[in-house]
Amino acid sequence: MFQWTLLIVWPYIALCYEKSSIFNCLWHNNSCVDSCPEWMMIKTSNCVQSYWMAQKTCDHPEDRLVGAVCGFSRCDCPDPTVLDTDTGFCYDIDNCPTTHAVL
Repeated sequence: MFQWTLLIVWPYIALCYEKSSIFNCLWHNNSCVDSCPEWMMIKTSNCVQSYWMAQKTCDHPEDRLVGAVCGFSRCDCPDPTVLDTDTGFCYDIDNCPTTHAVL
């Protein structure tokens, strides 16, 4: 019984993973893009580190770990600027057009 259940469920799991996977994707503004805007740089996971730093934004300018990531790249603001997720532009934390809370 268990073997038959696994055979039926396994293709469904594989299809769901494929649809939600963003492997080899360059991520910017909640979608895959061909290249980063000129004011941003590409940050790529190297699949060796056991952690991945969250993108610093106007809403969350602090350093945060988000877990292990492999095969993922994103457009990131150069330090010390942070991303304003509403506009897609990089700002100094003190000049963000949106409100933020520095911890």
